[in-house]
Amino acid sequence: MFLSAGGALAEDLFVEHKLKLPDSYPNSVTVAPDGKIWFVQYRANLLSAFDPEKERLEEFRIPSSRSETMDISVGRDGVVWFAEQDTNALGRFDPKTKSFKEYLLPTLKSNPTSILAASDGMIWMLGWNTDLLIGFDSETEKFEEHKIPSRNSNSYDLAEDGEGRLWFIQRAANKITRFDPKTRKFKEWKISNYIQSPLGTVIDSQGRVWYMRLVDNQLVRFDPKTEESKTFTLPKNKGTQEMAIDPKGNIWLVQSTDNRLVKFSPGTAVFQSFVIPTSAAKPNSLAVDHNGNVWFTEGAAAKFGMLDVKMIGEVEKKLKVKFKPPKELFR
Repeated sequence: MFLSAGGALAEDLFVEHKLKLPDSYPNSVTVAPDGKIWFVQYRANLLSAFDPEKERLEEFRIPSSRSETMDISVGRDGVVWFAEQDTNALGRFDPKTKSFKEYLLPTLKSNPTSILAASDGMIWMLGWNTDLLIGFDSETEKFEEHKIPSRNSNSYDLAEDGEGRLWFIQRAANKITRFDPKTRKFKEWKISNYIQSPLGTVIDSQGRVWYMRLVDNQLVRFDPKTEESKTFTLPKNKGTQEMAIDPKGNIWLVQSTDNRLVKFSPGTAVFQSFVIPTSAAKPNSLAVDHNGNVWFTEGAAAKFGMLDVKMIGEVEKKLKVKFKPPKELFR
């Protein structure tokens, strides 16, 4: 089932913030443990932090002049880590000291994209065209590299499950993959017999892995215990860029060309669409804070924004509309 929210109602749901530079192209947003919202201004080469309580934005210039930072992640200690694609480096920013540190990767032209600050303090990255899973020990400051079994995998979207194992999508190899840092072993599952250009990855409270099949427009729930998948057909769209999961287990998608956020409630199998007030904003990244509010970046509009979940409520399994007409209507 698909429900849509738009027009004046949508404007009431969203809060948008305009950035100083009109062509900064914000992307890659995440939420820190202290509730601050971090994102990158890609073209401006800025790391940005927004405090929702104080409504204050801070911007920090990345030392490498052309880092082309593709993804960021915040550790449990609040340190911000980011993947510098053009510089071929791992970046670190300490919010307490306001200081940067950069580490050149062992392999030239690794093209780091996805990054994850794991719960044990390890930092992991994927080299999208080098078939590399790159680990960095934040205490010893030493790298380790692991070759992904499938060649030309084009791997993206790192996620960590409750047992500390890493999951990611092989977009070109058409596989979903698990890596166990304890055993240093990979396991791969073929997604289908046809290329699906998959995208993901998020993990729910039951350890199930969610991802997208872009070609046949399916949201997929994969259970590693049974190795079975369940699919949900998405509303018609022009492409999803990223997905996230909220504290209640709802799946959120950002669709750039459609200029909207989409919520999927697993309990009711209902999709809801929320059109962003700024037209042609090209939203490209999203993250969910501790209250369930959805934060997103608008690349073309040079804005970042929030969808207030308190304003949208929950959809029950049996949709009911309660309407009490005013008494004067029947006079």
